[in-house]
Amino acid sequence: MASPELKNLLASDQPRGVYWAKSHASVAELSKLARSKGMAFFHLEGQKIEKKEQFLNHAAVAMKFPSHFGNNWDAFYDCLTDMDWVDAQGYVIYFDHTDAFASHHESQLETVVELFQDAVDFWKGEGKAMLVVLSGTTSPPGMKKI
Repeated sequence: MASPELKNLLASDQPRGVYWAKSHASVAELSKLARSKGMAFFHLEGQKIEKKEQFLNHAAVAMKFPSHFGNNWDAFYDCLTDMDWVDAQGYVIYFDHTDAFASHHESQLETVVELFQDAVDFWKGEGKAMLVVLSGTTSPPGMKKI
């Protein structure tokens, strides 16, 4: 179930930002809320993601990146800030169960958070919303919590 704070965030005119959910949210509920606002929803299931390569591969499949995706951080950012293949008024990304990734490569998870924040800032400049929510046992440093 989505927290009241997350529901309020999604109910705003332009939901945007990178947030840490204190509790696991329902993927079905988040998807429904996002789509009700005309936003594309992407779920990155992190239970088996321990390495950068696994994250990038999973993101490419879950977000339907183009076949020319380069499998590196620069290409990930480029896809996050292009999204031409997605017909939506904005984007919601839910990356849950981040614990395995964090315990094996904490600095890589911090890189993911930075890239998500940069993409949110990019889309803000374009007048589109991007909301990214992460969840797990322990949040990376400095994340806004909901």
